[in-house]
Amino acid sequence: MVLIKKAQAVPGLDGWLLVEFSDGNRKFVDITPHMEGVLEKLKDPEFFKQVFVDEELRTVSWPGELDIDPDNLYEEGIPIKAVENLTNAVKTKVTFVDFIDQQRA
Repeated sequence: MVLIKKAQAVPGLDGWLLVEFSDGNRKFVDITPHMEGVLEKLKDPEFFKQVFVDEELRTVSWPGELDIDPDNLYEEGIPIKAVENLTNAVKTKVTFVDFIDQQRA
């Protein structure tokens, strides 16, 4: 079982967190699929930004005892290195952008 060391809302990406796990991995996690029922409050960007790590549970939490299982976050997360690689490809390689555009057709 992994636990959460740090979490922060990603600027410019509503519903996304950058999470640091107890095993040292850092991952981007899209929380939007979980924003139903009691977690519907997370759809409010200002509320979402109030994310913190519950020191007792060692998971991502928000005011009102809202939290998400750290194992789910770990499974669903995208390693930061993968995001860095994609960002660099978009910035520097026209062929990558062309490839993505072709996939939309």
